[in-house]
Amino acid sequence: MQCVLLLLLCCAGAVNSKAQPIHYNTTSKRDPSKLNIHLVPHTHDDSGWLKTFEQYYWGTRQDVQMAGVQYVLSTVVQALLDNADRKFSYAEMSFFTRWWHLQTPRVQQQVRQLVASGQLDFVNGGFVQHDEAAAHYGAMIDQTTRGHR
Repeated sequence: MQCVLLLLLCCAGAVNSKAQPIHYNTTSKRDPSKLNIHLVPHTHDDSGWLKTFEQYYWGTRQDVQMAGVQYVLSTVVQALLDNADRKFSYAEMSFFTRWWHLQTPRVQQQVRQLVASGQLDFVNGGFVQHDEAAAHYGAMIDQTTRGHR
């Protein structure tokens, strides 16, 4: 009962009764008197794990797994354009290449600007982001080589 009451009090405190948007300080200024936690927004979209590449990209077969990579990319680009303090790391060149070729020249130029400003960066550059825990080194080299093509 005490846990439920505590949870209700915490949730009640988080509700904004005036329905005003909550604004967070997203600047990169460090406050030495506080614990600094670094969140690194990034992707790890598996190509062909539970669904096919196309199903992951287009967001079909939501009954298998809720994933639609094209929406992630489009949303991230817009969010970065909306706030210059935001940064994002993208890992899977297979999905990015597919998305890139479907974009207008205007969006492609915006993405180039995000990369040039350091808001969007590509990590590893592999075809997919390999799993680090149980991957064989040969497979890691092959998928990274394929992603760099």
